[in-house]
Amino acid sequence: MVVSTADRLRPVPVALTREADVLAALDRLGPSATGHNPDQASNLPTTGLLAMSIPASFGGADISNLIVAEAVSRLAIWNAKAAEQLLRHLVALELVRTSGSAEQRRAIYGRVVLGDVFDLSAPREGVPPPRLVPSGLAFALDNGGSDFEIGAADWQIIRASGSGSEPMAAILDSKRVLFGGDDASPELTVHPDYILSLGVNADCLAQLMTAFLMAAAAHGRVSAKTLTSGADPSVAIELELLDAMIQKAASLIDGIQVDDPPIDLAQIDRFCLALDTARSRCSADHSPAIRS
Repeated sequence: MVVSTADRLRPVPVALTREADVLAALDRLGPSATGHNPDQASNLPTTGLLAMSIPASFGGADISNLIVAEAVSRLAIWNAKAAEQLLRHLVALELVRTSGSAEQRRAIYGRVVLGDVFDLSAPREGVPPPRLVPSGLAFALDNGGSDFEIGAADWQIIRASGSGSEPMAAILDSKRVLFGGDDASPELTVHPDYILSLGVNADCLAQLMTAFLMAAAAHGRVSAKTLTSGADPSVAIELELLDAMIQKAASLIDGIQVDDPPIDLAQIDRFCLALDTARSRCSADHSPAIRS
């Protein structure tokens, strides 16, 4: 499954098999990303950074989440657009990590290794997810088009509900979404292979990853500002507190991803609240506007 219309002649990104490889890739990207030009976010797929969180059981390097946070933090300093794209991509992969079949996940990770970008559509508060209804040999997302936005990602993941209201995830090839007119909603038809059953804790783990990476992005932007003259000295204290929360959350997420322990939902909620609070105390204005 997941054969992209973007299958085109392009170089395959170098595999980052060690944490040192990730840091070296960031060092190479730094000069090209400086200047906050949104177009420079297109360099991200060629770096190999998109695949750094792929599990070892699927051929990935399983890079520690502290290094993942470092990547988002550095990008937030150099290029806000690239940082947000990487953040959203990593949150989407976290939702996928416990969803669908092993074959579906392997196919998705294969696309990521080739440089494809995934994005997770944030549901509108109070709006139920679209339903998957039979449409010939495929499925259609009933009322799913009104919230769909075509972005830079190659693949869009939309939370949906199945015939029995079970939580699902529909993967859409952004380049195959059809519009009926200037004001029409897109026609969202999904092949059965592109539909994943949502893992029991997939949503809460994606929310934790969102809070974690938003905190990392804020840390990068705020730390850069503290180096300028006239910076408020009290910000340094808040940065230290935020850094401590990021390190603690990275350890928690590493343990969940590697050991697959029983999930304490109350603990996840506390971590999300603590990360969001620490980020806001540093500076709420310096983080990407994204919620899972």
